[in-house]
Amino acid sequence: MSDRKLTKVVAGLFIAAMIMGPGPGLRLINPDPSDPDAVYTFLGIPTVYAWGLFWYLIQLAAILVAYRRLWRE
Repeated sequence: MSDRKLTKVVAGLFIAAMIMGPGPGLRLINPDPSDPDAVYTFLGIPTVYAWGLFWYLIQLAAILVAYRRLWRE
């Protein structure tokens, strides 16, 4: 993959993670409090916390790829 294309992919992933982590993505996973069958945990941690950790890991991966492959100097 060329550096230019990789730059666009890494930047796109990072921007998506910045938006989805604390923003509108929370509405996708936040359970309805009035639902008696709602699940509030994922692997023993609160779902909202797991969602944020997932997107922070995506950001970390993007930074590491940029560091290893794109930032030469």
